[in-house]
Amino acid sequence: MKDLDQYSPDELKALLADEGWDTPLLPVHRQQLKPWQQGVFWALRIYVVIMCVIVLWAFTSGVHA
Repeated sequence: MKDLDQYSPDELKALLADEGWDTPLLPVHRQQLKPWQQGVFWALRIYVVIMCVIVLWAFTSGVHA
C-alpha cells in the first residue's frame, strides 16, 4: 500500500469513497443519565479525590528509611 501523499487527488477521492469515509458522520446527541447513573459518577469523582489526597499525604509524609 502506498502512502497517502503518493495518491493523485482522484485516486484519493476514489479510495475514500470505497472505504465510506466521504460520507458525513451521524450527529451525536447528549444522553440524559438516569439518577442512579449520576450518583455512580459522583461517587467515582469523590473516590478519585479521596485517593489523590491519600497519595499526596503519603508522598509528603513519607517514611525515611
